[in-house]
Amino acid sequence: MGQNTEPQLPSTDQIRQRYQELARSWPTIPSVALLAFVAAEDRFFFERPPQNSTVTRQIGRWYLYPRAGKLQRVALSFVIGEALSHDEVINWYVNQVFLGQTCFGIPGASMAYFGKSIDDLKLEEIAYLAALPKAPMVYHPVRSYERAVDRRDFVLSEMLEAGFISSDEAESAIQTALVVREPLEQCKQEQ
Repeated sequence: MGQNTEPQLPSTDQIRQRYQELARSWPTIPSVALLAFVAAEDRFFFERPPQNSTVTRQIGRWYLYPRAGKLQRVALSFVIGEALSHDEVINWYVNQVFLGQTCFGIPGASMAYFGKSIDDLKLEEIAYLAALPKAPMVYHPVRSYERAVDRRDFVLSEMLEAGFISSDEAESAIQTALVVREPLEQCKQEQ
């Protein structure tokens, strides 16, 4: 009784150390993929401090134990934003975010949905994966094809609006059918 049961926030050094530990196993993500996730989640991500982003707050959710309060998650987003650069924050997000099919991160999801390495994905495929964090089951490419395509096209339009891609690139990707592997795969879970 009377003891503080709130978890202590990690220091900026602890956040940096955790990021570096995780990043050792991550492949290099193509910049267009990073930009697709920025467009989908927070188009103004690079224009303000990382602490003010929904992307950083999401990482804070993963980092703290599930019962952590909203204020703790917000406070942690400030620590993360102080410890890491914009590029490191978006890299962490893209490599760890849940994308359905038991996949956490775009490398596994690219294989599960398309049977390809992240380096071999086309713009329309990258945009689809970037569309998934909002609601992977709602935008399931087989059960909800039209919704999936609409959300992918939204991401492409956000990328265009942000200046990440040209109008020709956006139009070409929007005109391309969403073709996923059949059947979809599940990601292998680390032991």
